[in-house]
Amino acid sequence: MSGWKNSLYKLLVKSGLTHLTAYFNRHKLVILCLHSLSLKDEHLFWPGVFISRDRLIPILEFLKHSRYNVISLAEAQRHLQGEVTYEYPVVITIDDGWWASVAELLPVLEGYQFPSTTYVTTYYCDHQIAVVNVLLQYWLWKKPVDTISVSFNGKGYQFTGSNSELVKKIESCIRDFDDQTKMAFLAVIADFLGQDKTDLTDRRFHNASYDELARVVPNPLHSIQLHTHSHRLPEDTAGIQREIEINREKLTVSLNPSYGVDHLCYPSGIWQPGHIPELEALGVRTATTLDEGLNHRGEHLLKLKRNLVMDNRSLDQLKVTMSGIMDMARRLKQKL
Repeated sequence: MSGWKNSLYKLLVKSGLTHLTAYFNRHKLVILCLHSLSLKDEHLFWPGVFISRDRLIPILEFLKHSRYNVISLAEAQRHLQGEVTYEYPVVITIDDGWWASVAELLPVLEGYQFPSTTYVTTYYCDHQIAVVNVLLQYWLWKKPVDTISVSFNGKGYQFTGSNSELVKKIESCIRDFDDQTKMAFLAVIADFLGQDKTDLTDRRFHNASYDELARVVPNPLHSIQLHTHSHRLPEDTAGIQREIEINREKLTVSLNPSYGVDHLCYPSGIWQPGHIPELEALGVRTATTLDEGLNHRGEHLLKLKRNLVMDNRSLDQLKVTMSGIMDMARRLKQKL
């Protein structure tokens, strides 16, 4: 982030403007979006997904000692519907179901007695291997190349292009391999790039297993919810139904939660107006986007705004965002 922006955020906080603006927005709901806790250098690789403890703890300390009240998503729904009233309500959501978010991040939140909702995509719960595209992106971040040439099971493979093109080509090539063969192929890629093959097995790039998810389900602070099966939400009726119903069935059967699995996070926050009636028909109660901003009472429950908590965003920036100043800035910009 540029220095002048950081200085501006710091000034807005020190001036007391965030405090005043937050008061006027005290009944609006703030939803925060986390993904996973960084265990090594993942936060440097992808700061929008992996957050370091050094960045996370000051945020949680701020929430603990501020006027904000961290509540569950279920209570937030009641607040938005006018059934109850909270001042300075905040919901913490966690996307994807990464192993580190379940094994490391949730215990940190427990220590603060903060409720949270974890949206889980189930494909990589079924396939307990590293998330292929993310692992490849990580390796290519550490060792950028424009050509990968390897030999595997007596056959030569060559991939060329930008980092993103390489990832897509390798993913496409190994799509029909079984899990064991995929990991063996990726081990050969690791050797070519000079990367540590323990990245394949140390679980930093894995989803949590169903057994690991099941162990957190009884804790009333935690809620496991929908994120589609394959981290995509098509626009056609059959595709939407398939992604939601498979996701819901796998979570329900595997975890046997005492609550309904009926809250959704749009994959990558991407949604279309055509999704709304389909989700309503499937009994989805709330759906969160990655459209940033605060949620007013009466907000459409399937279009809820969230704010990314990122390793490369300062605490001052988060305070400004949570106060509603950024909402005011966006509205002003639309009028100009």
